Amino acid sequence: MDIHRCRFVPYQPRSINALAFSHTSNAKQRTPADLKLALGRENGDIEIWNPARGEWTQERIFRGGVGRTVEQVQWTQDVIVPDNEEQPQKPEDGPLRLFSSGGSSSISEWDLEKGVPKSHADGNTGDIWCFAPQPQWTHNQARNSTTEVQAAPSQLLAAGCADGSIVLFSTVDNELRFDRVLTRPHSKKSRVISITWRDRDTVVAGFEESVIRVIDIRNKQTLRSLNMGKSRDGSKTLAWAVKCLPNGTILSGDSSGELKVWDAQNYSLVQRLKTHNADVMDITTNAAGTMILTCGVDRRTVAYAPQSNTASSKTQRWYEVRHRRFHEHDVKAIASYESKSLSIAVSGGMDTVPVVVPLKNWNEEHHRSLPHLPQKPQMSVSAKARLMLTWWGRDLFVWNLPPRYREPSDQDSVSDEQTSQKLLGQIQLRDEESITSAEISTSGNMVVAATSAGVKLFQIRRTISADGFAEVRSRPIDLPKVMAGHGANTVGFSPDSKWLYAVRPNNVLSIAKIVPASSPKERPTIHDRVIKLDRKKRRVQTVQDSKLGDYSRHISAIAFSSDSRIIAVGDLSGATDTWILEGHESESTLDKATADASSASGSEDDSGSESDSDDETDSRVIHNQKWIRIPSGSQLPSLESAILALSFKPSSAQPEHPSGIHGNEGLHATRHNHHPISPEHPPHEAGFLVAVTANHQVVEFDVLKCRLSEWSRRNPSSLLPDSFKMIKDRVMGIWFDTRPAANTDRLWLYGTNFMYMLDMAQDLVTVSKQDTAMVKVGRLGQHVLEVAPDHALVKTEDGDGEIKSSKKRKRNKSSGAGDEMTERHKYSAKVRRTTGGADDAGMGLLSPPRSPKREDGDQDDDEMDLDDEEQENALVTKRRHIERDEDGEKPEMGPASWHTFQYRGIYGACSLQTQPLPGGDGEGDGDMAPEVVVVERPMYDVELLPRFTSGQEW
Repeated sequence: MDIHRCRFVPYQPRSINALAFSHTSNAKQRTPADLKLALGRENGDIEIWNPARGEWTQERIFRGGVGRTVEQVQWTQDVIVPDNEEQPQKPEDGPLRLFSSGGSSSISEWDLEKGVPKSHADGNTGDIWCFAPQPQWTHNQARNSTTEVQAAPSQLLAAGCADGSIVLFSTVDNELRFDRVLTRPHSKKSRVISITWRDRDTVVAGFEESVIRVIDIRNKQTLRSLNMGKSRDGSKTLAWAVKCLPNGTILSGDSSGELKVWDAQNYSLVQRLKTHNADVMDITTNAAGTMILTCGVDRRTVAYAPQSNTASSKTQRWYEVRHRRFHEHDVKAIASYESKSLSIAVSGGMDTVPVVVPLKNWNEEHHRSLPHLPQKPQMSVSAKARLMLTWWGRDLFVWNLPPRYREPSDQDSVSDEQTSQKLLGQIQLRDEESITSAEISTSGNMVVAATSAGVKLFQIRRTISADGFAEVRSRPIDLPKVMAGHGANTVGFSPDSKWLYAVRPNNVLSIAKIVPASSPKERPTIHDRVIKLDRKKRRVQTVQDSKLGDYSRHISAIAFSSDSRIIAVGDLSGATDTWILEGHESESTLDKATADASSASGSEDDSGSESDSDDETDSRVIHNQKWIRIPSGSQLPSLESAILALSFKPSSAQPEHPSGIHGNEGLHATRHNHHPISPEHPPHEAGFLVAVTANHQVVEFDVLKCRLSEWSRRNPSSLLPDSFKMIKDRVMGIWFDTRPAANTDRLWLYGTNFMYMLDMAQDLVTVSKQDTAMVKVGRLGQHVLEVAPDHALVKTEDGDGEIKSSKKRKRNKSSGAGDEMTERHKYSAKVRRTTGGADDAGMGLLSPPRSPKREDGDQDDDEMDLDDEEQENALVTKRRHIERDEDGEKPEMGPASWHTFQYRGIYGACSLQTQPLPGGDGEGDGDMAPEVVVVERPMYDVELLPRFTSGQEW
């Protein structure tokens, strides 16, 4: 494989300013299915992470804009008590709502379905520096105080302002509006730099004038002012963070590097802990209030635990139990969450990397660093023109990618400058919104870019500058108002560059036909008729239980078949929808749709409503072609988690048409009859779609038959190699390397720090013939579930006649952070930075750590049967055998899987094309090598501001 490793692409990840979990911690309850983490960055982006099962997935990014920043993010959730006196019902949780603030005097609420601001509320005061939501009613409180809960079911937002005032915002009736001023500015007008709630009636705020005030919102009275004193150099002590324990104890972290503990009854200073060498920026605790974590400018994350109360002590005392430097720069925010299966804290700061730290098992598990790069690659390539498009902020960059190998006869005529990468051109959008998606066409002559406000299309032309260097020039192409006037989450082209698609913020898929220009000097045009492809609504359990509305219907992946006649989309719920293109292109044939039908179609798109009607009218016909759903009318099986990547297998076959014309070019022989739309469908081999999910399931669909392919039936995801299952970073993208002559059908997957190959021409696990007799264990939709006799799902009877599973495994003990520590790490006193020895220097490829196996064969209470888990995950196999050639020998094949961890910070990767190897004749697949572009942005290339250093690196 010929790999272009590109580290010249500009991309500067922004610092993390705010973190917030969507639910309140409760160690006695299960993890909610809709638990999310909101992460706010300095450039105004808000990332939504899903920590389900400890498989951290970046699901969405709400883009910011010019001059915007996010300083605080918070979630609220109302408690709904049905008003029924005759039959009292249990309280229910309302929808989740996300709020943010930063650099202005207003608070913004975000539309979780569209990913754009929903509403704004101004406090009519100074800039808001901090805000916090009122504690949510618990279900027990809702049962005991039904009248109070019904009178005030929503949570107030208390915001601290730069002029020293504190204002309250109301979120009642699903609205956001200014409620009242809680406190006016004092004489010194010092800023309110931190705020929290002690209970539903009391606010605790930290001021710039070395004072913490406790305020009752019912009568606006200041219950107590806590004087923090001055630092040793006589400067003010800034209360950067305030937090309250469940028992009412107030915690404060300040600019002197101290954690101060204030008594819950008389508000006196109980204890001061000098554990940081610089400012303490944030504080978090566990659900029970028995553990405190602080982070600060000195990069330290410090853990505290309470001492047992003695007979003479009436107050609880705290001591430092551990400190670590998980970050390489200032730590600005930390948030924690606890449930039965999760016990974690997430921190972030100037180094742009989120770090997950275990809470409950803090001394038994490693921490984990999440990717600092976006989940969806911000790059695209044109294999035909050898151009690469990258984007960042509002800027688009077009790069030249010359071939690595040259013919010997051409080495004298080609200069070194022409064989190296070069920035050919840059396009900057005039909108204030950041780019959400962009793509360059396969032909390399068009670029499309989208923001939350609109879609832009450009024509790209290569020219030679006055200095004799190659460059590209761009000019805009007019788009229909239906497509240009609305924003989009994802945009792109079909492989033949004849179709332009856009996924609007309301997750409506629109597609338009590109009419090529008659000469290179003219601009291509876009057909006025924009087609909306409706998706069927599905009864998915995760959607029904979610309090996020249609958030899970967000389209997370989209793919075209190699012949551009099938399009597939996948969403966060795991559902996949597909359409095929009927008919053969004929631009000379007049479209049957009238102007009225066209305008009606446009008005339907403008409304943004997502119709579920199956009616396919002539308004969908463009140049004798139209998009329809799969003719069989059935649906592809829904997968368990969000779909991260989709890709069709490349197909080299071209269908023969009755007219003798191949492909989609030319006129169809029946275009003069009464039914000009041909019912002919794409070839069967073009309809194999591979999907990769958030829990790293790899599934292949036979799209035209609406079922799993034979390979997926023989190779369920439970049989994937252990080296792939142990990878914690999620898959970012996939591509195929198919060479029939070489007997390979390789699927390449990549993430932030890995590249993995699966040869789908082979089975994942080969078994002997006597093991091919399969045992039926159940059904998955219309598919029969069959497994091998020694599979864990097969029940066997022991000597006592009891039914037991044939295999068991240990329950995952991870609390949602890293792997379990070895005994050496658990009891090590210090971790120092050392220089690796000779053995370490020789390590080339790194493998993920494996969980240590117990030496004894005993099983403890943590072991569990695999009945529920593997019955859901196992996609069954009907047969398992090894294909033999005519002589009865197994044909020579390459490895079934391969992986490497030598890449760091993969920004994106794309396949260009296959080209002859040096010295080969290029006639067979064995002399061909795939060409891949890998863009890397490792952390050591990220430019950061100078950090605070204390001279101590451990």
